[in-house]
Formats: sequence, C-alpha cells, structure tokens
Amino acid sequence: MPPAPDPARTPAHGSASYVHGYTPGEQRRLIEQGEFWKHRLILDGTDLPPGTRLLDVGCGAGAVLGVLGDAFPGVQLHGVDIAPAQIAFARSYLGARGTPAALCAADARRLPFPDASFDQVWMMWTLEHLSEDGALRALREARRVLVPGGGITVVELDYGTIRVAPATPAVRAALTAMVAAMGAHGRSDAGTQLWGWLEETGFSGIRPGERLCAFRGAEAPPVAHYFADALEATLREGPEDLALRRALTELRSPGPGTWLRSVIHKAAATA
Repeated sequence: MPPAPDPARTPAHGSASYVHGYTPGEQRRLIEQGEFWKHRLILDGTDLPPGTRLLDVGCGAGAVLGVLGDAFPGVQLHGVDIAPAQIAFARSYLGARGTPAALCAADARRLPFPDASFDQVWMMWTLEHLSEDGALRALREARRVLVPGGGITVVELDYGTIRVAPATPAVRAALTAMVAAMGAHGRSDAGTQLWGWLEETGFSGIRPGERLCAFRGAEAPPVAHYFADALEATLREGPEDLALRRALTELRSPGPGTWLRSVIHKAAATA
C-alpha cells in the first residue's frame, strides 16, 4: 500500500477557477456523467489486474472510482482532488456503495506521495481544467509516482469538435460559448494535446486513443440531454439568459434526424 499522504503537500482549499463549481447539483451531475460514460468510455479497453494500486488524479465526486471499483474489485483504489468538498462527497458516495478507496485533498501538480507509489494513474476530464504548464506539471507528477513500467490512462475531449445537427443558432452559440468558457479556465483542446504532452513529460509507448463518438437515431436524445447538462454546468448563466435557456430546451428535446458527435481521446502510455 502507498504511504499516507504528506500533509505538507496537501492544499488548504480548492481551485477558485474551477469552471463547474462544487454545488451538490454539480456533484450529482458528475456521478451521472460517470454512469453515462461507464461502458462507452471508462471500461471500454480497460483492464486492471487484481492488486493494481491505482490513483485517480482529479477524482472529483468519485464517479470513476465507483465504476472501476465495481468492475475490478481486486484493485486498490486511491483518489485525490484539489477541493476538500469533492473529497468529502466522494467519501460519502463511495462509502454508501461499499467501494473502498483512500482519498485525500491534493493538487495534481504536487502529489503528496513518494516516487513509485502506484502501478496505474487515471485522469479523466482533469487536464482540461489546467493551463498547459499546469497539465505538464500534473503529468510529470503522475510519472513520478508511477513505478517504472507503470501505466497512465488520460481521457480528455476537444470541445471544438462537438457538433450537433441540425443545429439552431441558439445551440451553435451555446457550443461556441462553451469552448470559450473552457478555454478561459483551462484548455478546451486538451484531448488533441495529449499525445504531445505525454511525450514531452517522458512517457513512452503512447497510444493517443482518438475516438470519434457519433450518435444518431435512438442514441441521440440521451446524448443530447447529456450535452445540455454539460453546457448548463459550464456556462451557468442566470435565468435571464434566454439564448442559453433556448439552447438547453432544444437539446433536451431533439427532433427526428438529430445527430451528435465529438472527438474524445482515451490516451494510454507507460512510465
């Protein structure tokens, strides 16, 4: 088991610039998001042998840890998040579902663990909330805490690739605003940057894992609803914003022939 985290490397508070915030509603959305991507992305192509010491960096509400814990009960789960509020929620959520995990508040750019503490590091929707310098620092820290030959899985989206058709002016404007909001708080193109970032930080055997996720027909309505929830969580405008409200209404009630797509990267590499 990895040693206890070093309190001197534990942050006193979360990031004030985190675009989605830490409300109970947002924490519930993260749990629903984990279930949405459970088979589509998290478990697809994932294999974790029993005894694997896994660290989820930016674990948020504990959604991914819950999914991995159910699928791979022999894995030793650990999670860090910069926000104590997220860690408190994750402890409660994972405890209620009987998923053992060691959690602590910590900055991805300064992990409170000795070198070679883990066999696997997981990051999902984490680097997009950091600057490029921050993302590189986080990846260097991930490589440091991995054993030689250990693996990393990083899942990120390029928000500029999200397409909805047929798209109304309100939906197009909302998607454009979403890219701008993510860019203002981090990197909206984190998925596209993963290969270069992993190479620059010393990882080898990089598999960029680019996936075109396209949905139409019966698959379109739940995906459109998911995108609407993500838009609402990112922009969080007031009720007076009629354009955003119109876009959310349209996405949550897609018409016949609606299709959606985006490019997501589930990259993997070796330390």
